[in-house]
Amino acid sequence: MKKFKLNKLGRRFWRTVCVLFALVVLWNIYYFSTFTRFRESAPITTTISNPTYRKQIQEAMKHLDTIGKQKELPSFSIAVGHKGEVVWSAAVGYQDMEAGIAATPKTQYRIGSTSKAVTTTGVALAVDAHKIQLDAIIGDTITNWTKKEWDFSMQQLLSHTAGVGHYTDFGVASGKYTVCNCHEFKTASEGLKVFDEYDLIFEPGTAFAYSTFDINLASVVLEQAVSTPFLDYMNTSVFQPLGMSDTYGDHNRSNTEHFATFYDTEDGYYREYRNFEQVYDINLSYKWAGGGFISTPTDLVKMGNAYLTDDTFLSHETKRTFWTPMKLNTGEINEQLYALGWRSYLEFENPDLLDGETPVWMVHHGGVSKGSQNFLVLFPNYDLVIDASINTNVDDFWTFSNKVYKIANAFLKTIEKDEKLLYKEIQEHM
Repeated sequence: MKKFKLNKLGRRFWRTVCVLFALVVLWNIYYFSTFTRFRESAPITTTISNPTYRKQIQEAMKHLDTIGKQKELPSFSIAVGHKGEVVWSAAVGYQDMEAGIAATPKTQYRIGSTSKAVTTTGVALAVDAHKIQLDAIIGDTITNWTKKEWDFSMQQLLSHTAGVGHYTDFGVASGKYTVCNCHEFKTASEGLKVFDEYDLIFEPGTAFAYSTFDINLASVVLEQAVSTPFLDYMNTSVFQPLGMSDTYGDHNRSNTEHFATFYDTEDGYYREYRNFEQVYDINLSYKWAGGGFISTPTDLVKMGNAYLTDDTFLSHETKRTFWTPMKLNTGEINEQLYALGWRSYLEFENPDLLDGETPVWMVHHGGVSKGSQNFLVLFPNYDLVIDASINTNVDDFWTFSNKVYKIANAFLKTIEKDEKLLYKEIQEHM
């Protein structure tokens, strides 16, 4: 039998395959060696527990206990508000897994794009104060912003119909800030350098394209309108009046002892969050307004409570405007039912809410950040607010949000629905 011999090209091919295989093996050895198994216990800490809601809280606690036993999330912090009060706040798991520091309702998380709803609250207050007209053309008056082919309005910025691009629409000049997350910006206006040089991606009003940078730009328009730096204005007009003492812009002030450690997780194992396999101090100061706030579920529920039960905080007319899904120039409502800084689903159905049989009006915003996620949900017809944060990222946001729905349902199903005038007005407008 003739012996088979590889030619030179064949030998080179197999050597390459072997090298690549060895690299894959070494990478997997390195990757999985950086993970640690979850702790066996997951403590639960409760700060607020209104006895009026004892049965609802008992059911919600069962869900919280289940979350801890699943060993998927380092921590899960939640708060619930009803009729203007925070009625329950609790956390399960660890603020710092390695040090064994239990999470509490005081634990602070990156809230990602939920920051958009927070920023929008500041804009809404300026609208009520007659310092901003939503449909006024902004033009070329924005500090540090180069005039584009088309003008647009604040209303279009807040509804993602202004044509401002998102991360993938920008080039290397932008990526050096948004990919590294290692540059510190001192002002919201300075942060516009991240995307100022790029053109709008469509004529305002003709399409919808979700973008963090719409809201970043809106924050600069806001600070010019109120003649106050963005974060200072948010602190004095929103955070202080509502008692949101644990909410602030990333890297605008020193983190407290309650700041969470953020993690990658994998099948019951964890490691500290890494950017390009590096652990370092992530800096999100380039996007405070669109994705760079630090907060707690309790603080965000306080904000939601103010929307639902305090007409002195925001006027009825302004809330209606900000919670009505935006129409494009064609008259069609945008694909995400996005209003102004909020998504507003008038007929939302989910099997974990009211047995999936009763549609519910849900105003909400979620956020995904570096090793963290948040979900803020308002049920206006029930005067109910719920917010939750975790210090990791799950692959499917719905995996996280459905945990929130199950806990919300413990309260929803016992609260009498009130189909308010605001709901009917929005329906008519749509």
